[in-house]
Amino acid sequence: MIPADRLSNTEYHSKKDHISSSDVKMVHSKSLAHWKAKTYSSSPVFDMGTAVHAMVLEDGKGIIRGPETRRGKAWTEAHEEAQANDQTLLTAGDYDLARNIADSVLFHPAGQRMAGPTTVNEASFFATDPQTGLKIKCRPDSYWDAKGVLYDLKTCQDASPRGVAKDMISYNYAIQQAFYMHCIEQAGYEASQFVFVNVEKSGAFAVSTNIIHEEYLDWAKGEMHMTLRKIAKANEAQKWDTGWSDQTNVIDLPRWLRLDAVEL
Repeated sequence: MIPADRLSNTEYHSKKDHISSSDVKMVHSKSLAHWKAKTYSSSPVFDMGTAVHAMVLEDGKGIIRGPETRRGKAWTEAHEEAQANDQTLLTAGDYDLARNIADSVLFHPAGQRMAGPTTVNEASFFATDPQTGLKIKCRPDSYWDAKGVLYDLKTCQDASPRGVAKDMISYNYAIQQAFYMHCIEQAGYEASQFVFVNVEKSGAFAVSTNIIHEEYLDWAKGEMHMTLRKIAKANEAQKWDTGWSDQTNVIDLPRWLRLDAVEL
């Protein structure tokens, strides 16, 4: 078993000289300019995700059940105290919902593996990309080093194969997987498989486990390496632009409007 890096989430994110999967995904889906201008801020949705992860992976460490509402003195004082202690405060309703989501994951065999003694959870890995010289980092939810398996927990609206496939595209999960596996390998560890554990945020809190097809992953690896090269080149030139704002773009007539015109 590898020794778990006990960096807190805040300490991990403070290492801004290292490129993360979030950085790569933002450059790939938006632009270098958007990535350079990014800021991180908390939100109820973000806090809910943080709570579910903590309840599954760390026995709820750092998650506080707060007042019924975010209004009033009671919430303000509890929130200030939570921030001072690097904790996440949820309303009572959100806390109970997060608990239900997490319990559904823990009832599933994949969740039991993630929460069990054979995995290292929330460990930080740091490496150097050999092609670009960029410093890179990742923080997998769970790593089963004996088998080289990484687990990533995702809350979602629809954990069905169709729903997960849609989220894969919307949130660049394939590129995330490619980056994580690359970072783990460059750090000197095995990365043989990556399993997404998807859980719905309402209703039956249904859980599914999903892996990406090899052809899909090959594409993602290519896009990930291309994006790292783009970041390295931009850093060297000290120029982080959109790639489309310095020219006049021609917006074509949508195909569906052409079809409507023909039908008329």
